[in-house]
Amino acid sequence: MTEPVIMAPAPDLARQTRLRRIRLFSLVLARCFAALAILLTLGLLFYWLTTSADSIAENAAIPQAWLSEFGLGRRLAAFAISFVPLACLVFALMAARSAFRAFATGDFFGQNAIRNLRYFGLGLLASALLKPVSGAALSVLLSWDAPAGQHRLTLGLDSETLLTLLTAGIVAVITWVMSEASALADENAQFI
Repeated sequence: MTEPVIMAPAPDLARQTRLRRIRLFSLVLARCFAALAILLTLGLLFYWLTTSADSIAENAAIPQAWLSEFGLGRRLAAFAISFVPLACLVFALMAARSAFRAFATGDFFGQNAIRNLRYFGLGLLASALLKPVSGAALSVLLSWDAPAGQHRLTLGLDSETLLTLLTAGIVAVITWVMSEASALADENAQFI
């Protein structure tokens, strides 16, 4: 008489391939987020330290004479003002990096991944909300040497900012749903 042999189910090769791709792509994205955060910061610093006052005046649509005394102190102040929304974006990118590193290890619905995705959304939201305020402060700084009565306070809201706000809202809802799904899965696992 032969003993019955219990065979383990064959691994789903297609699923294993998909999981490998997700992990690899997540790892690549995590590295890209870190590189992008560094490049954006260095690029902004490079812009404010090296761009000619004439080019800055042209980009800001102000007379070049207003920036005749645009020295290192004001350039650093302009960088600091511009960096406020970028700092929030850098925070968002680093949070996304952490979330995607969790994905790369196979932790798709863990609280660490969900929390970092939530931080990504909050960082995007803060960056989008601070961008018009930063632009207004920058307009005051750039028109500092304007003749009396010609100083500027410009407040603008562009489609990029609105799209970023929408994206932040989408990410917030997705992380909310993921958190609820994770809690439900934990609840169901207790019944088994």
